[in-house]
Amino acid sequence: MKAINKKVEIYVYFVTIAGLILFFTWTLQADLNWETWKNFIFWGSLVLIAELFSVSLPYGGYVTLGFPIIYATLLTQGPVVGVWVASCGSLTELKKGKNADIIKILFNCGQFAISTSGAWLVYTHTGGVIIKNVASANIMSLGLAALAYFVLNSFLVSTVLALQRNTSAFDMWSHNFRWAVPNYLAQTPLGFLMALIYRLISWWAVVFMMFPLFIAYRVYRLYMEMRKEHLNIIQALAAAVEARDPYTEKHSERMARYAMAIARELGLSIYSAEIIRYAAILHDIGKIGVSDRILSKSNSLTKEEWDQIKKHSIIGAEIIGQINSFVDASKLIYHHHERYNGKGYPDGLRGENIPLGSRIIAVVDAYDAMTSRRPYREALSEEEAIAELKKCAGTQFDKKVVEAFLRVLERDAT
Repeated sequence: MKAINKKVEIYVYFVTIAGLILFFTWTLQADLNWETWKNFIFWGSLVLIAELFSVSLPYGGYVTLGFPIIYATLLTQGPVVGVWVASCGSLTELKKGKNADIIKILFNCGQFAISTSGAWLVYTHTGGVIIKNVASANIMSLGLAALAYFVLNSFLVSTVLALQRNTSAFDMWSHNFRWAVPNYLAQTPLGFLMALIYRLISWWAVVFMMFPLFIAYRVYRLYMEMRKEHLNIIQALAAAVEARDPYTEKHSERMARYAMAIARELGLSIYSAEIIRYAAILHDIGKIGVSDRILSKSNSLTKEEWDQIKKHSIIGAEIIGQINSFVDASKLIYHHHERYNGKGYPDGLRGENIPLGSRIIAVVDAYDAMTSRRPYREALSEEEAIAELKKCAGTQFDKKVVEAFLRVLERDAT
């Protein structure tokens, strides 16, 4: 795990040390007989297999099939073997060979130990006992223990990802892990069932319960592939527009990168930044409805031609607004040519009445246009473009957005 700042480094060490303390505290309480080792080898092997089937999340981290097995181990074996087995999940990093990240292994070992210990403490303090049969089950304790594990596990990981991206842990959790809540809820009865089968039948019967887990893995993968296709569709639409004009090649790609950076610089949530990113990529999609002759014209536009150009933000918003997941982005596209002084189009909005995302896109669009070659002029230098942004801050552009963008450019230059 690459620690990009001091806060990340401190947090990683804190979680690692706290987890290892818990790991060794439980280990000191272990009755190291053959039965204990046999149970550890069985459940640990299942976890290692399950953790190999991981699905990467959009903002870092991943989900695996390990939870029901860890949960079943905790219910049947208690905290000692439970913590050992959970920690085995961190060893899958070793499959990378020489590229394995030892710090990441130790961090995951720590957070698994904390999550499992927390789940056990909640379980026992709400009346839960080692599962022997159905009669020994306490539904409330089972549910609260599973919830405790999920909350601790997801927030410990969310926090390190949030520190890396300079956002809040809750913001990161909300957009990276919240969707997994129903999956964890569905896996809780499966984990309990694995524990019962182990007690009432035998270890070999538990192995058959791995098949539903592989179905869950397939569902995880399909969900993430759909998200990926979502972005591919956006990029394909943007490429369709750019293909009509060689002067705007990679324009949407640069727009997205800068707009996202400004959004994060201004402290917007991951969700808001993502919507702005989508809108930045698709802001010119409405030019599909504008004649190629007008778009490629090398001399001044007539009033009628300029009126046609002005319609592209409305056309773009109408096109994108028909896709449910892009409704919020369509509003930003509609207003991305408004000016801070109220002299823009299509509605002549002024100041804070213009959506912040639209104000961000306006700044980035102007900068990229100025620093790119056009049929009617050569590209401006970065210094000239920055001078123009400063000059128009407070009139054409939102001053705080311009200042945030300049900070982004300054960081990129160093």
